[in-house]
Amino acid sequence: MLSIQEHATTEEASSDLLDFILQPSNWLAVIRRETDPAAWPGQNTLYQRRVGALRICASVDVSDGLEVSLHIAFRAPGLTPVKAADHLESFLKQRLPLTPNSEWQVEVDERRWIHFSRRYAASHLTA
Repeated sequence: MLSIQEHATTEEASSDLLDFILQPSNWLAVIRRETDPAAWPGQNTLYQRRVGALRICASVDVSDGLEVSLHIAFRAPGLTPVKAADHLESFLKQRLPLTPNSEWQVEVDERRWIHFSRRYAASHLTA
């Protein structure tokens, strides 16, 4: 089992992880989730970082319809969606600062990961 890279601050983890996931060669096709679950961010430590007890998982996902989404999730003991939103702001502040009225979808899964996602590319990709 591979270990998750640890960082001292959320900003440091952000710099490292965003550098990795924003490269188009590291974008993930949603259809690949069914064919190769080990490559998906929740199972692949390349897409994860740790800051103390906080775990961060991030990816850029490409749907079957070529819609591109940025997906960032956090998990920690006692983490609430409001506190996770603070972590999201800190995580994105250096490269993709949050702006007023930016819309993010928020979801809490059965494993207590708090997921944030939003469209990354303005329009559909064309092949």
